[in-house]
Formats: sequence, C-alpha cells, structure tokens
Amino acid sequence: MKKRIPSEIKKGYILGRLMILPLFTLICCKQKESGQNQNMITHIEPVESVKVVSAGGELGFSSSTLIDKDSIHYSRTVAANEADNLAYSRKLKPEDWKNLLDTINMKEFGAAKENPSVQPVDGIDTRIIVKTNAGEISKMNAYDDPAWKSIRDIIDQYSGSYR
Repeated sequence: MKKRIPSEIKKGYILGRLMILPLFTLICCKQKESGQNQNMITHIEPVESVKVVSAGGELGFSSSTLIDKDSIHYSRTVAANEADNLAYSRKLKPEDWKNLLDTINMKEFGAAKENPSVQPVDGIDTRIIVKTNAGEISKMNAYDDPAWKSIRDIIDQYSGSYR
C-alpha cells in the first residue's frame, strides 16, 4: 500500500526547493564576482626596472643604481674627491631579480608618503622609481614607510654585493 503525502506538504516541499535554487545561484555568483574583483585588485603590471637615485650633501655626492631583469648598473660621484667616484655594470642573478620583485608591494609603495627635500640643510635626498610597462611610480625620502624602506634596503644590499 502506497502512502499518500498531503498536497499541502508536497507543495511546501517543492516551493522550498525552488526557493533554495535561486539563493544558491546568487551565492555562487557573488563568490565568483568577489574572486574576479580580488584578481583585479591584486593584478599589477610587471616591474621592468627599479632605480634608486641619491644626491646632496656637502661633498657633492650623487649615486644611481638601476636594476632590471638582467643587470645592475651603479654609479657614484663625489665632487669633493674624485678618487671616491665609482661606476660598474654587472649581470644580475635571476634569483636576485626574483627577490627584488618579491620585496616590492606596488600598492603599498604607491601609497607611501613622501617627505620634503633635505638638501637645503646639506642632506641627501633619495628617490626610488619603479617602472612598469604602464608607467612609473616615484617616491622621495619616504624613510618612515616600510614598503619604501624595504626596496631601498635590498637595492643597497645589491649595490654592495655586486661591486
């Protein structure tokens, strides 16, 4: 003998199932959309080069370090003592390029707060320029910013180790 289910229960069951389907679809779409937005936020143009330029001081100091995927180029001039001048170009190790890229957080670097020039009091200004195929981001004297400082620290490390 077959058991009959009352029609009101049957309708409620079917309506409940039908209401869950659009809700499930909505949740899945929102999660997919959220993932796409996250990808747009984290998608950043690849870095082509990083340059650190410093200038100032009583001795007429200037230095420039340019690092790209293949090489490091460094030059230093000291107007007061030409014997301290130095320039070199070296091939860059692929792992050093990767470490540099891993250090750079473009979003945080772009938000770094610059400080005014210190050259008027015989200080040395330092500017970091990160170049991508979409343009450049340049920040000067952002010594208190961790993203800026981490880039400067690794560039300084490479300037010394490739000498």
